Amino acid sequence: MDCTIIVDSREYETAEEVIKWIKRLSCNIIPRKLDIGDYVLPNNMGIERKKAMDFISSIVDGRLFEQSKELLHAFNRAYVIVEGDLWRALNRRNVHKHSVLGALGTLIDMGIRVLYTPDEEGTAYVMKSLVERIGNKSIKSIPIKRGETIRDTQIQFLSSLPGIGPKRAEALLRAFGTPLDALNNLGQWTRKVDNINENIVGLVRKVLTTKYGDEINNVVISIDEAIREVNEKENDDKRNRKDADNVNNKHNIMDFLGDR
Repeated sequence: MDCTIIVDSREYETAEEVIKWIKRLSCNIIPRKLDIGDYVLPNNMGIERKKAMDFISSIVDGRLFEQSKELLHAFNRAYVIVEGDLWRALNRRNVHKHSVLGALGTLIDMGIRVLYTPDEEGTAYVMKSLVERIGNKSIKSIPIKRGETIRDTQIQFLSSLPGIGPKRAEALLRAFGTPLDALNNLGQWTRKVDNINENIVGLVRKVLTTKYGDEINNVVISIDEAIREVNEKENDDKRNRKDADNVNNKHNIMDFLGDR
């Protein structure tokens, strides 16, 4: 039986291991620029693939639910594949497990089919299995976004910044009017927009001000690593404040006992 899978051209360049395993499983790969989803399978099935860390990040910035809505509108069957150890990744982020569990429940309620795979090989095998289950059917069309407005483009532009996402992007546009004014007033984000803290601002500033191609000790710092650095700093700050509060409380108790 023929197995054909269409992959987004950007995914084709970055998910080399997945593509390699799909080919090893005797499936044909067709790279195309996809507006919605990462993979298109026969019988109008669409798949959004997320590595565990990106899945958590997309919950925080709101991308996950926007992308899921688009999948549901575009395909008869919409899947989100979570690749890797989600709970291990959660330990590296300052996100409570209840937020992740709540997000998973929301996806199910929306009608999204959520699949878990241990690695790239597992992801490839799941897609191969889905194709085999529906039989010898062809891919008749690729959904595209139509009628995109300037407003949509503005939201997408700001949403692409780390830690922002669609909801915060809209809040920034309401506060500053245009993307250019929002970027020119980066220092005011924490004062004018809820749920944006100094850590997010610092990460956005790093993206905006780092010269293209710059390296630190010949190692390129990835966005995930930068986010992890920000979260670790935030956790250190919280621990330091807690320790300081404990010391102050101890002093207050000793003062009280001394007065007696």
